[in-house]
Amino acid sequence: MEFAQAVSGSATRRARGTAAPSGRARVLFVTWAAPGHLFPMVPLAWALRSAGHDVRVAAPPSCEQAITHAGLPAVPVGHPVDLKSAGRREDFKAWYDSDWAAGWASRPEVLSDAQARTLRAATTRQLVVADAMLGDLVEFATRWRPDIVVHDPLSFAGPVLAAVLGVPSVAHGWEVGTVIGTELADRRGTAYLPGYLELFASYGATPRPATRTLIDPTPPGMRLGDTVEVDRLPIGYVPYNGPGAVPRGLPGPADGRRRPRICFTSGIALSRSSGETVTRAIGDMAAMTDGVDAEVILAIGPGQRHLLPELPDRMKVVESVPFHLLLPLCDAVVHHGGAGTAMTAVHCGVPQLVLPQSPVYSETGHGVAAGGAGITLTGAGRRPDTAAQALAELLADGHHRTALDTLRDQIAQAPSPAEFAGRLLDRIRG
Repeated sequence: MEFAQAVSGSATRRARGTAAPSGRARVLFVTWAAPGHLFPMVPLAWALRSAGHDVRVAAPPSCEQAITHAGLPAVPVGHPVDLKSAGRREDFKAWYDSDWAAGWASRPEVLSDAQARTLRAATTRQLVVADAMLGDLVEFATRWRPDIVVHDPLSFAGPVLAAVLGVPSVAHGWEVGTVIGTELADRRGTAYLPGYLELFASYGATPRPATRTLIDPTPPGMRLGDTVEVDRLPIGYVPYNGPGAVPRGLPGPADGRRRPRICFTSGIALSRSSGETVTRAIGDMAAMTDGVDAEVILAIGPGQRHLLPELPDRMKVVESVPFHLLLPLCDAVVHHGGAGTAMTAVHCGVPQLVLPQSPVYSETGHGVAAGGAGITLTGAGRRPDTAAQALAELLADGHHRTALDTLRDQIAQAPSPAEFAGRLLDRIRG
């Protein structure tokens, strides 16, 4: 169902007196994972709430805390799913290869058979999660009657629910195209995956695309292209990386600090890594900054400090500090390619070195490099010595900061979440 057709259905439903009273709209956000897939939607959800509209965020129970910590009303739906059992292990082998071509998300023809099989297996997991969510989700939404469903592009439960209710659905997210067309058989064309069709058939609903309409905070300079037609609705990126406090003892450049400060994120997934892996990662960080007169900050998540080995004296640890509060105090950031970290760094005007840990993260890094916001190293280029050279380049020249100024201007030119909220609801009301 196209967006305009869904708008017509929404108008009919309002005529029956089922919409929220006094001009207030009901907006249901749907995600399948937290925090990375939830956080990009938080500023718009709050903009809608601040304008007086009713907002709910539906997600699996494991996401409830992240939602409530963002100050939003949570609707836990579905049951836990063992993602490791969804798909065969051998189908994911290509996920750890280093030879994924740059721009593969917008050029499916460059994928090997093994890589295409890996992407289909990853989509199977999204289908399993959607199926686990839909029973509770449909039951809740049938009672609450939202006017529109805003969903994470990979949360297939969102478009299915909207089709069941006959209301518009729109995706919201940023992963440099890797989330576009994932419901299609070859990530382009019009043929849906059988499992995607089965979700709609289970509820007698007409299938619709998951990402035909996309709320997109990506500055144009970082987009890599699409494989299918996408109606992009630009929105200015406002970073939200979770709750937290401004870190103490980290003066900013305006406070007379002269030594550059480099932030490393805990993309090494401390809580899931062996002691040997963590020690090696810390050693690589030290090697990258050896000989650089800089302060090194290691940003970690809550409860991870005890997992760290003994650190060099020049390394300082900060725990549970949101990046939108930390990065403005830094001169460069080194991270694994998370979309939220990448976009927050751009918003803060901080050059970044991306060392991707998966094909999706590589595409994020290629978007960063395309926009001039930083340097991305993949494959053999991720050696500590090569990374050290890239880091020195980021700190030494002004090319990346000039490019960042351009990207930040593009973000500023897009409507803010507050402006966008009104435009979105005007659109569904015709």
